[in-house]
Amino acid sequence: MRTLRSEGKKVRELRDWQKMIFQVLEFLIFLSFVWLTQKIFHFDVKIAMYISIALVFLWSARYGLLIFISCLLIFEVSALIAKEIFIEGELRIFTIAVGVTLGIIGETFNRQIKDLKNEIKKIELEKNELIQGIDRMKAIITQLQSRIYFEGEGLIVLLERLKELEILDFDEMLTRAVEVVAQFFELDSLNLYRYEEKQFLRFVAGVGSKKLPNALEVSRSKVIEDALENGYSTLPRVLFKKEITSFEPFFAVTIGEGDNLFGVLVVEDVSFDKFSEVLVRYVKAVADWMYANAKIILEQDKIMQLKHKKDDGTWDEVYYLKKREVLEKRKRRFNIPYEEICLKYKAEVHDEIVRKFRKSDVLFAERENGFVVLKALLPVCDQKGKERLLERLARIHDFETC
Repeated sequence: MRTLRSEGKKVRELRDWQKMIFQVLEFLIFLSFVWLTQKIFHFDVKIAMYISIALVFLWSARYGLLIFISCLLIFEVSALIAKEIFIEGELRIFTIAVGVTLGIIGETFNRQIKDLKNEIKKIELEKNELIQGIDRMKAIITQLQSRIYFEGEGLIVLLERLKELEILDFDEMLTRAVEVVAQFFELDSLNLYRYEEKQFLRFVAGVGSKKLPNALEVSRSKVIEDALENGYSTLPRVLFKKEITSFEPFFAVTIGEGDNLFGVLVVEDVSFDKFSEVLVRYVKAVADWMYANAKIILEQDKIMQLKHKKDDGTWDEVYYLKKREVLEKRKRRFNIPYEEICLKYKAEVHDEIVRKFRKSDVLFAERENGFVVLKALLPVCDQKGKERLLERLARIHDFETC
């Protein structure tokens, strides 16, 4: 502490000396200008001398006693150098008396100004501390209000609203559930990613703006990676342990865990007054409920597969049309892209072509005269993804688009 104070004192002393040197140089420049003007225009030397004395008085009043002594010495030295300048004794005494008086007055005013500036800085610091304290209290009050609400009837109301969702279609349930959860917790951003094999995430539904891509590896985000290990994670927690080199969401919670990991709820941004560990834990509780409900719906999906899915991996037309309606609704509501393609090829290559599609793609096939007309829905896929798929298929077999 003493070392810091001594260093600060040295810095202040250095600044004071630099300021003093600048003030003296400033006087020297003005004084030189007066005498240079006298030499050029040849006006009376006494006029230049009186102007010089006036400058001494002015600098004394502005900067204090020490500057007066410095300016007076400069003026006396300049008078000695310029032999034609003669300062009478009475004028010298008058100059010293008035200069000392003005220097003392200037010194007093400068100290008062300095004290007032320090007082203003102190008040500004106290004001900033008060503002920060008010912001902290507002955040604490908001978090306490949220906690009281959540621990009261809040979560019960939320779970009741989630139970009312249509569960005839799994993707439709997830899409609407994300909307309800985001609205309940007043989150401007909430995105759901489905966990797939090989540490890969695929975007399913979301509200608000999104910076993370629609498909990404878990290692792409340290917050998501940490959430998969611990059930949930936040950006502040990760910052204490790891270095951040790219965009990271504010927090993430898992839906399911371990071998039963289903997906991740990701909040990319949240205001300071809304964020708290309490909020994250309650979103995690809702995510656990969603996973329990998802397992029930997945069982219903298996029944749907037995009813609508064929042995070759394609679906019947009823399921295909229903799925297209769901994907179209997600596109309108959340701007989640999907593509649809139609291919016609020889029947003998049908099985091989079907294997080139993803598990999440929905296929419908009709056979006619030794050919197969295949329609495919490609969820979370844009035009470029569709073109890449067609290029891969074209390298294997000939087909026509329909």
